[in-house]
Amino acid sequence: MQNKHTKNILVSLTPGILSIFLTFFSIPIFLNYLNKDIYANYLIQHFILTLGMILNLQLGKIASIKIQSLKNKNKKNFIITTIFYSLFLSIILSTLTYIFLIIALKNYNLFQINLSILIGLILTIIYITLEYIARGLSCFKETSFSNLIFYSMSMSVPAFLVLSNINENLILNNLFNISLIIKSFSIIYLFIILSNKKTFVDAKINLKLIKTFTFHSKWMTLNALYNQIYDYLDKHLIKISMGSSMLIIYSIPQQIAAKLTIISNSIISVILPKLAFKKKSEDKLKIFTANFYLFYYLVGTGLIIFLPLYETILNWWLKDGYSIEILKLFKIFILLTFLGSCSNIIISLYEANSIEKKNTTLETFSIFPFLLGLFLSLNFKNIYFFALVLMIKEFTLLMIRINVMKNYIFNYKILMIQLFFYSVIFVLSYLELNNFVLLFFVILLIISFINFPLSFLKNEFTNK
Repeated sequence: MQNKHTKNILVSLTPGILSIFLTFFSIPIFLNYLNKDIYANYLIQHFILTLGMILNLQLGKIASIKIQSLKNKNKKNFIITTIFYSLFLSIILSTLTYIFLIIALKNYNLFQINLSILIGLILTIIYITLEYIARGLSCFKETSFSNLIFYSMSMSVPAFLVLSNINENLILNNLFNISLIIKSFSIIYLFIILSNKKTFVDAKINLKLIKTFTFHSKWMTLNALYNQIYDYLDKHLIKISMGSSMLIIYSIPQQIAAKLTIISNSIISVILPKLAFKKKSEDKLKIFTANFYLFYYLVGTGLIIFLPLYETILNWWLKDGYSIEILKLFKIFILLTFLGSCSNIIISLYEANSIEKKNTTLETFSIFPFLLGLFLSLNFKNIYFFALVLMIKEFTLLMIRINVMKNYIFNYKILMIQLFFYSVIFVLSYLELNNFVLLFFVILLIISFINFPLSFLKNEFTNK
C-alpha cells in the first residue's frame, strides 16, 4: 500500500514524465526544421536564464526550510517577506546582469541580446522563489504542474508552432518571446495557489529577517554559482570556439540526459522539508537512505538495462539529426547526470542540516581543476574532452560527499564501490569494450543484491 510520502513523489514526478514526451517530439522538430544558428541562439538564451538560479540568492529554498518550524502567523510573515525581497532583488540584479551582458559580449556574436533577456531573468528569479515556497507548504501537485509549464512547455511548445507553418517569419523571430509568455502563466498560477491557501492574509513584511537570509544565502548562492559554471560554461566555450553546429551536437544529448533530474528533483522536493523537520540523526538516516537508494536502484538499473539499445533508439528518434558523436556524448552525459543527481540528493541533506558551507568549500576546491580541464579541452578543441571533464568532476565530488555524510547513509562504503563499478560500465561502453561491460555488470549485480536496503524502503514507502 502506498503511503503519503510515496504519493507525494509520484505526484511530483508525473508532470516530469509528461515533459519527457514533449521533449521527445520537440527536439527532432528543432533539429530538422530550424536553421542551426537560430536553434543555437534559442538554446543559449535559455542557458542565460539559468543565471536566475544564482540571482535568486536561494531565498525560496531558505524559506521552504525555515517555515517548517514556524507557526501559522510567523510562517505567513516569513513567506511574504521572502516574496518581497525576491521581487525587489529580481529587478535590481536582473538589470545589472543585463547591462553587464551587453557590455561584456558586445564584440561577440554569441547570442541575441535584447530586452527579452531582462524580462526572462526577472521571471525566472520570481518563479524559483514561488516554487520553493509552494513546495515548503506541501503543494507538490501544484508545483509539479507549474514546473511542467515553466521548464518544459515553454521550451517545447514553440517547436510545434514552427511545425504549424502559421506566420512562419513571426514565429521564427519570436521563439524566445513565446517561451517567456508561457513561463509567465506558471508564475500567475503559483500566485493563485498561494493566495487560495490564504498565505497573504494578515501577513506582514518583517525586514529583520534579512539577517536570516544573509547567513544562509551566501553559501547556497555561492554553490549555485559553481553549479552555473559547471553546467553552462562548457556550452558557451563550445559556441565561441567550435560554432553552432558543434553546440547543437553537444547540447542535444545533454538535454536528453538532463531529464533524469526530473526524478531526483521530485525526491528532493519531498524529502528536503521532511529532513529539515527531523531532529534525530537516526530518523534522517532512515529517510535519506530509503530515498537515495530508491533513486539509485530505480534509475540506475533502467539506464544499464537499456545501454545496448541507446544507438538504435537515438538513430530511430533523431533520424537525419543523428550522428555517432551524439551517441558517444549521450553515454557520457547519461552517466554524469546520474552521478550529479545522486550528488544533489546528498546536497539536500547538507541543506537540511544547515551545513551548506561544507558543500560550498568542496565546490570551491574543485573549481580550479575543473577550469584547467576546460582549458585543455578548449586547447585541443575536442568535444568529448568537455564532457569527460564534467564526468570526472561529478564522480569525484560524489565520492567525497558520500564520505562526508557517511553517518546518514546505510553501508556507505559498499555504495561507493557500487557507484565505481557503475561508472566503469558506462566508460567501457563509451570506449566500445563491450565484453568487459558484461563482466563488470555481473559484478555490480552481485554487489547490488547484497546491499539492497529492503527494510528501509519498506518502512519509508509502504507504512502509513
